[in-house]
Amino acid sequence: MKKIEGQFEKQKLYQQKLQKIKELCQEATKKIRQGLLEGTPIKMANSDIMNIYNDIYKLTDEAGTAQAQKNQTKNQNNNKGDKVEEQLIQFFKDFLNEFIADIYQKVNEFIGEKESVLHIVSKTYHDYKAYSYWLYKMFYYLDKFAMPSVGTTLCSTSLKLLKDGYFEKCNKLILNTILQFIQETRKSGVLLNKQIKQLIQLFSVMGSKEVELKFMKDVGEYDYQCNKPNDAQRFYKDQFQHHLLQETQKFYKDEIDEKQKFTTPEFINWGNSIFKLEMDMCMECYPKSQSAIENKLKIMLVKDQAARLTNSTTGVGYMLQYDRTDELKQLFQFILRTKECITHIAQAYQNYFEQQGQIINNSIEQEQQVQLKDGRQLHEAELYFTRMLEVMEKAQSILKNQLLDEPEIQKSYSGAFMSVINKNEKSPMWLAIYTDIIIRSEKGVNEMETDKKLGKIVSVFQLLYQRDVFFRHYQKFLSNRLLNQQIQNLQLEKQLLQKFKGETGTNVLTQLSSMINDIEQSNRFATDQAISKNLKFELNVYLLSQGCWPINTIQDNIMKPPQIETVLKNYEDMYLQKHNGRILTWCFNMGQGELVYRIQNEKYYLNVNTMQMIAFLQFNQADSFSIKNLLELTKIDKIDLENSLIPFVCLKILSREKQDVEEFQDENEILKLNQIFNNRAKKMKLLPNQKMQPKRASRVKEQNQEELQQMEQINKQREFVVDSQLVRLMKSKKTIKHHELLESCQSMISIFKPDVLFIKKRIENLIEREYIRRDEKDCQLRETNSKIMSESSKTISCTEDFAPMRKGIFVELFLLYLIYMVISIASYYQNSEQDTSQPGQHNDGAVPPNQPQIKPSFISVEALNKFFTIFFGYHVIPVGMSLLYQPRTYSIVICYLHFAAYIVILVAYFKEKESILKIAYTASGLFNILLILGAIVGLSQAEYQCL
Repeated sequence: MKKIEGQFEKQKLYQQKLQKIKELCQEATKKIRQGLLEGTPIKMANSDIMNIYNDIYKLTDEAGTAQAQKNQTKNQNNNKGDKVEEQLIQFFKDFLNEFIADIYQKVNEFIGEKESVLHIVSKTYHDYKAYSYWLYKMFYYLDKFAMPSVGTTLCSTSLKLLKDGYFEKCNKLILNTILQFIQETRKSGVLLNKQIKQLIQLFSVMGSKEVELKFMKDVGEYDYQCNKPNDAQRFYKDQFQHHLLQETQKFYKDEIDEKQKFTTPEFINWGNSIFKLEMDMCMECYPKSQSAIENKLKIMLVKDQAARLTNSTTGVGYMLQYDRTDELKQLFQFILRTKECITHIAQAYQNYFEQQGQIINNSIEQEQQVQLKDGRQLHEAELYFTRMLEVMEKAQSILKNQLLDEPEIQKSYSGAFMSVINKNEKSPMWLAIYTDIIIRSEKGVNEMETDKKLGKIVSVFQLLYQRDVFFRHYQKFLSNRLLNQQIQNLQLEKQLLQKFKGETGTNVLTQLSSMINDIEQSNRFATDQAISKNLKFELNVYLLSQGCWPINTIQDNIMKPPQIETVLKNYEDMYLQKHNGRILTWCFNMGQGELVYRIQNEKYYLNVNTMQMIAFLQFNQADSFSIKNLLELTKIDKIDLENSLIPFVCLKILSREKQDVEEFQDENEILKLNQIFNNRAKKMKLLPNQKMQPKRASRVKEQNQEELQQMEQINKQREFVVDSQLVRLMKSKKTIKHHELLESCQSMISIFKPDVLFIKKRIENLIEREYIRRDEKDCQLRETNSKIMSESSKTISCTEDFAPMRKGIFVELFLLYLIYMVISIASYYQNSEQDTSQPGQHNDGAVPPNQPQIKPSFISVEALNKFFTIFFGYHVIPVGMSLLYQPRTYSIVICYLHFAAYIVILVAYFKEKESILKIAYTASGLFNILLILGAIVGLSQAEYQCL
């Protein structure tokens, strides 16, 4: 009875202390509420907080000690409702629930008034955090020592109570209030009220199960901090962000429909303002949704509208045509927000410049040649590339300054001009002509300007498909420039060749470099030997390497005039003395010279080629000659003689009875010197040209034939290039899919762009010539596709992969067989000299157990004979079959293992290791079976067709 009375007294004492703590907390919460109501800082003395904290500590400590004694006496009469910690925790919850009920009642009073709801919710949420914070400080001891057993914290409990008693009841009201304010902000374009940030914070923390409540002194605010942000983030997305995105899409869908009549610049300006407003709202109120809002706007304003904006009547084409570069830059920056939409600008950009280039293609041949200031007529090639380069320069400037060198648009730039330039079949030849004109006019000009022009030429060259055609024409013009000392500019030629080498490395460039080296060596030789030192005239001889220069015909049978014959002979002897063993052939149809013509006390300087000089020098012997006499004296071809002398007739230096520009049909026609010739110009250019040549009927045919021959040569060279690349690929890959072979071959060739059909024909040709072959398995599976050369099915293999292996196997088998025969014969003669049969020995050579065994010598002929018999019978035949009919890797691995087994057999035999011998024999038998099975599999796969 005394113990029971003592327990009741303790419980009564605990209840009194609990009541005291509750009263102290009520007084403290009244002060807190009063401060929150007045909006003044909460002033709580630390002594008040510490008194409550100490009372809670002492009470829980006493209760804990009593509980420990109770457990020692094994008295299990334990009523949970009497636990002090639970009652204190319930006090904490009761205070919070009371406060939650009050703030919920305040919110209900203002339903329907969004301004009031916004203010009340924002204010009450702030007050609740402050109220919970001070309560948390009072019950802090419980949070450290009692709450862990419950599995939560006081801060998490306060948030859960707010969520259950307040947020879930006001969720829709708060959400609608936020969305209404956001809607009004979007309509007005100005952020109306920043208090919605407090409401949005409710959605940010309500999903978290573990939080901490802290007071941030720098801003003077209380805030929940989530320990597990993933839970809170999921709740935020589901309860707030999802609805926000739906409202955003609905609002801007209607707005975009209204703005469809806007021009592209107007829509861009409106769209930029929307992005700015939304990003400001996100940064200010809901930063967690910034990425989602931005992505939604990118889809609606950029991705869905990009095609319309770029292709509209005020889109990219309009901006390019009327030089509205600033608007184009704004459009590009706007669409750049969605990288994948850049393709719309790139396509519109490409279409516009393709149209501009096609206009040049269509108009260039129809226009009359334009006179320049100096009276020189523009060649159509110069006119074409001058205009084309102007358009390319404009496109490049826009690409760099407005479009920020976007890689996708760079591809469109290349694609546009590549398409336009290669549509013009004359573009390779015209580029060679344009290059020739530029180089001829650039001698003595500023190096920076020259380098800039050469860079433009190379930029066009990069776009050419038929670079080999360009080099064929360029070689001819380079030859003319190098052989003309007046326009010769070796440094400039080297500079341009170096730029070409950066784009393509071919044998043609090697030939062009050799041409320049020939001129340099010729000048060096002439300077070293002082060729013109004792001559009455200046002699320049160029030594041309055969095969590097575009020389179609060499006319070395022409009769040399006595004035130069001795000089040429001396030069030839001098050169051959220094370079013994070389052959020199004079090309009189390629040289040039200057004749001094004196008549009537006047001196004229005539710029002529070598054959013109040879023909005209004949008139030093007489004043008139017949055509027949000139042909006999000079040995010049009739057509070349016409081309050489008609310019003299046209300039009235020579006279004839027939028209000036007429063929020499009558060989008895007489050509006379014009004794009364007089001309104001003292320097005259008489080099043959089209205006000073007779109109021959066969000339067009000859030109066509020459062009056809050149194209045939180019096609042959292209065949060699494609064949070499195909064989090179096959040597490196051994086996490759047909479409991969086509793609790889196209990418490796830079001198021209091979057509897919052309590559396919070369593949067929290589198959016919047995350089490569089709894989038999693939052909069987894709027989119908192989007839039409489908790109998706064929596998091509190199034919040299199998033949050397077969040859090597046969050689090895043959050598082993010879060794076996030699050993067998030697064994036969050795056995005939000595009788190995002994009393008691069986016919098979085995020694009975009661007789000592004679250990054979390791190098005896008999031992080797036995080894090779076993080796050939059980090893070589299966190995040979397997290597002939199986893949190499499988066969080699098994063969090495098989050979190792027989080495073990040999060693075990001489070391008398019977157990090892049995294991080795068993392994060798297994390897024999694997090899024979491999040979059977190989035969079943029809590999025997390769033998």
